[in-house]
Amino acid sequence: MESTVPGTLVGGHAALAVCAALYLAWWWVFFNPALPKATGALYAVGVGFILGAVACGIAAIVLLAMGLGALAGPGAGAGAAPGWAFAVGGVAAYALLAFVTVRFFQRPVTTELLLFVLWAALELAVANALLGAGALPLGAFWAIVAIVALVTVANLVCYVLYFHLPPLASFVDGAVPLAVVGVFAAVLAAFIARL
Repeated sequence: MESTVPGTLVGGHAALAVCAALYLAWWWVFFNPALPKATGALYAVGVGFILGAVACGIAAIVLLAMGLGALAGPGAGAGAAPGWAFAVGGVAAYALLAFVTVRFFQRPVTTELLLFVLWAALELAVANALLGAGALPLGAFWAIVAIVALVTVANLVCYVLYFHLPPLASFVDGAVPLAVVGVFAAVLAAFIARL
């Protein structure tokens, strides 16, 4: 299988893994019920973690978009869905999930819903583009799709449960999606680097 996989897809996933790690560190500093409220130097470090997470998240999106753009060039395979379908699907999924979680689970909408829907749409778009470019075997494509779907469902469950749990359980519940997405991004970066 001959292909040229853009290095930006590897870099984007590496940046996403760092983003998740920094977000998790921020979560630990500010939301761990076993720790006293962050003040002084610890507060400043925590703010640094979230600012670093935002910077790495933006870098991840830019790098992944560049990689998707490179794969969508004239050599793109006919079997790939158009990239806009993932953007439209992501917006529709976000609107539907925001409605369902508020209406049926009384869950206030927070940034995390947007983040994990955006993550899922990006990962599906990357897998689709790699398949269309002939860089990803069909079995690997479906494995990635299945993992993204499972992680998204798990993230949604954690998202819905968060406000209904006691402090320590809600802290862990909020950390699990970050850890899983970070590990998945790191593994995918290594996997894509070998394509």
